[in-house]
Amino acid sequence: MENCLLKSSLKIEPEILEILRFGRAILAFSHGSDSTALFHTLLDLNLKFDVAFVNYKTRENSDLEMVCARELCEKNNLKFHCLISPLKFNLNGNFENEARKIRWSFFEKLCVQNGYNVVITAHQLNDKFEWFLMQLSKGSGLVNLLSPEMVEKRENFTVLRPLLNTGKDEILNFLRINNLKFFNDISNQNLKFKRNFIRAEFSDKFVSKYAENLAKSFTFLQKDKEILLGEFEFSNNEFFIIKNLPNAMNLIDKACKISGILLSQNQRKEIEKRQNCVVSGKICICKTKTQIFISTYKKQEKMDKKFKELCRVKKIPTLIRGYIYENRLLARFFD
Repeated sequence: MENCLLKSSLKIEPEILEILRFGRAILAFSHGSDSTALFHTLLDLNLKFDVAFVNYKTRENSDLEMVCARELCEKNNLKFHCLISPLKFNLNGNFENEARKIRWSFFEKLCVQNGYNVVITAHQLNDKFEWFLMQLSKGSGLVNLLSPEMVEKRENFTVLRPLLNTGKDEILNFLRINNLKFFNDISNQNLKFKRNFIRAEFSDKFVSKYAENLAKSFTFLQKDKEILLGEFEFSNNEFFIIKNLPNAMNLIDKACKISGILLSQNQRKEIEKRQNCVVSGKICICKTKTQIFISTYKKQEKMDKKFKELCRVKKIPTLIRGYIYENRLLARFFD
């Protein structure tokens, strides 16, 4: 990769740099301002990464952005993974959710098939504050107000958001000083989208004035969140044990997210209501009086008599037995 020799640079936290130096990473790249700034920052730091680009064909410049992104990667000897997935742009439908599902499915597939274990995204401080205000407008509690996190572990990879404490003004200034080309997404100017309205009317103006202190406040709130959220009694990123307490839903939500499932409000209500359930056909959640067990869902095949007796004696919930059968050492957690 070429060294960019930038006139100015964006700060990346040491924790992020450590993960990037030892991981195999792909950058979610759109050639917008944020991902372009992150692309050149990573190059300037001599960090190894490849690029993942999704062309939804929703804008006049969609194909041009894709061509320029490919040329930029070729110039810097980076692999360019591209998915062309036409998506009809509309205001009344669920465009943003559909686009999110498409790109994250693409990223996960790339990780599984190509051995990547890190996905880098260019979310920044304005995005974090937008999320905060949007969740606040929905009546959310502290745990849901503070997503996303700078480091987020999922089932097949870790998500890194290196610019999460960097404001939009600083990013645009970085691009201007270094004379770096990027594309503007004109759909961001459509105020009929709630996110765009909040951005134009509230978040951008606030972050421009208070970026440094806002980042500090989010750091303090994140520490409070971790105290409130509590910790897993056990976790191997497939199997989780949680104390069955009134705030257990927060950790259930986190365990499902690590396992690749983002819970809807209806799914949360179903989990709270039921003793045992399977979510999205992938994750089973089983409750006892004192603990909650969460695991990858495995259909029960033929089990030997010895294991069946073990399940009876230890009172291992039915839905989780298929997973425990394949990972029998975990049976020690059941009494």
